[in-house]
Amino acid sequence: MTSTVTTDSAEDSPPDQHADDARGAQEPGRWAERLRRFTTTSWLARLIELLALVPAAAMSIEVARASKLHYVDYWYALVRFVNLDGSLDFGGLFMSSNEHLIAIPSLMYYGDATLAGGDQRVLGYVDILIALATVLLIRFAIPKSLPIVVRASIVLASSALIFSLHGLHNFTHAMSGAAWLTANLISVGALLFAVKGKWWPAWGMALLGSITYGTAFAAWPSLALIAIMRKEPMWRRVLPLVTGAVIVVGWMSVNHNAAGSGTESDIGTAIFGLFAVLGHIWAANNTGFAVLAGAVILGGYGALATVKAARTPELRFWWGLACHAFFGGAMIAVSRIDFGLDYSQHSRYTSISVLVSLPLLVIAGTVVHSFVARHWRKLAVGFAVAGVTGFALGVPTANTVRTEDIDHDIQSVALRAGYLNAFGWALPPTGHQLVPRLEALGHYPFNDSFTLGCGGPELGDHIDLGGVKRMVPPEGGRTPASPAGTVDKVEAKPGSQLVWGWATGVKDPVRCTVLVDSTGKVVGGGVSDRVRSDIAQQYLGINADTGFGMVGPDDPDLRVVVILESGAKRWMPAEVDDEDQK
Repeated sequence: MTSTVTTDSAEDSPPDQHADDARGAQEPGRWAERLRRFTTTSWLARLIELLALVPAAAMSIEVARASKLHYVDYWYALVRFVNLDGSLDFGGLFMSSNEHLIAIPSLMYYGDATLAGGDQRVLGYVDILIALATVLLIRFAIPKSLPIVVRASIVLASSALIFSLHGLHNFTHAMSGAAWLTANLISVGALLFAVKGKWWPAWGMALLGSITYGTAFAAWPSLALIAIMRKEPMWRRVLPLVTGAVIVVGWMSVNHNAAGSGTESDIGTAIFGLFAVLGHIWAANNTGFAVLAGAVILGGYGALATVKAARTPELRFWWGLACHAFFGGAMIAVSRIDFGLDYSQHSRYTSISVLVSLPLLVIAGTVVHSFVARHWRKLAVGFAVAGVTGFALGVPTANTVRTEDIDHDIQSVALRAGYLNAFGWALPPTGHQLVPRLEALGHYPFNDSFTLGCGGPELGDHIDLGGVKRMVPPEGGRTPASPAGTVDKVEAKPGSQLVWGWATGVKDPVRCTVLVDSTGKVVGGGVSDRVRSDIAQQYLGINADTGFGMVGPDDPDLRVVVILESGAKRWMPAEVDDEDQK
C-alpha cells in the first residue's frame, strides 16, 4: 500500500524530514515545493543563528563601557604569580586564590598585563570569545533528530542565557569571567569527548579544568555518569570518581572556607542555597522565586528520568552537563552557606544556573518532539522565548552591578597617586608590594593610558587659580543661573580622604573635577559624572550626572577645582559647608 500525505500534515512536518510516498516522488511540482520549503527553512535557521550573536554584541557594549581598572580579587592574585621585576613566578600559578586553584586564568591575567597594559576590558573581550566558543561547542551537542529550525532556536537560547544580563559581572569584572567561563568551556569540551568514548582527552580536559576553577571539580562525577550511560567497563566508571575524590580531598586539605556573615548553617539552609543557585537565571533579584525555580528544575529532571525517550544516546551529553551544573551548584551552596541567604543571587553565579537550565530545556524539548513532531514550530518559538526571557530577567541584577561599579575609577587615581589605604581591603596594602609589580609591568594605571579625563591637567601638573572664582551653592535653594556646586561629604582615610559633592556649569557643562593643594598642584581626582538624582529633583533644569567623587591626600588646605567644557574654572574648598551640616 502507498500512504498519502495530506496538505495539513505536510505543512506541520519538520523542515528537514523528507519522507515521501511513491506518488509524491513522481510529482515534480511537489518536489519543487518541498525543495522551496527546505531552502526557506534553511535560511530561516541561519538567520536565527545569526541572531544568536546579538547577546554577545550587547555584552561587548557593556564591556566597552566598563572600567579599564581591574577589581579587588585580581590584585591579590597578581602578587602571587608576578615577581617584583614583573616576571612570571611559575610556582605562584599554583597557589590558591579565594580557595580556588586558578593556574590557567592566571596565565590569562599575565597575558593581559604584559600584552594589553592591564586593561581589564581586553580580558573582558576574551571572556566574550570564550563564551562564544562555549555556545559553538553546545551547538555540536544539539540532537540531530530535531528539525533544523529548532536546533537553531536552541543555539539562540544558549547564547541568550550564557550572555544573560544576570551574568554581567563575569564580563565587566573580567578576572572573574576568565575563571568561571573558561572552566565551563573546558568542562563542556570534556563531556563532548566523553559521549564519543574518547576518554583520555576527556580526563585530560577535566584535569585542566581542575586547575582552572573549583566548579570544574564537578566534571568528574559527570564523566562517571556518562560512562555509566554508555555501559563502559567498570574501571572507566570508577576512575573519574576516584580521581575527583582525590582532587577534592587534596584541595580541602589546603583550603578553608572564608568567614561569612554568620548565618546559621543547617541542611535546610544548604537546600535553600542550592535551589536558589540553580534557579537564579529565572528570577529578577528575588531569592524566594529563584528557590522555587530551582525546585521546579530538579523536579523536571526527576520526571524526565522516568521517560524512555529522555534516555537516548543523543541526550547523554545533556544529562552529563546537568550533572556537572548540579554538583557545581552544590559546591557553591555548601561553601558559601555562611554568606547570607541572598548571596546565591550574586551575578557571578549565573553560569551555573544556565548550565543546569539549558539541558532541561533541550531534553524536555526532544522528548516532546518525539511524541508530537508536527509541532516543531511551537518548540522553536518556545526555545527562543525561553532564552530571551532569561536574558531580560537579568536587568535588575545588571543594574546592581553597574551601580556597584560606578565609583570604581576612583581607585585608579588612588593607585597612581599612592593612596592605597583609601579603599581598605579593595587594594592590597603596601606589604603586598603591588605597586612595584604594576610599575615593572607598565600595568594600568602605571602607563600612558592613565588620565584624569580632563584632557589636561594630570597628576603633578599645576593650576593657576589666580582670578578663578569660588563656586558656591545656589542661593535660597533656587535653580542656579551660573556655575554652582558644593562638597557635601568628606571621608577621612589613613593618609588620604575621599571627597564627594556636585557641580554644574549650567549652560557650560562640567568636563571634570580635580583636587589641588595650596600651591595649585594637582594631587587627586576621580569621577565627575556620578548620578545625583537628588540634585536633579531639587533644582529644575540641572542634569542628574552632576556628582563627583575624588580621592586626595590628607591635606586641610585641599581644594576642588571644577573645569568646565569651555576651559573656564571654578574652585571650592574640599570641606563640607557649615550650612550643609545643619
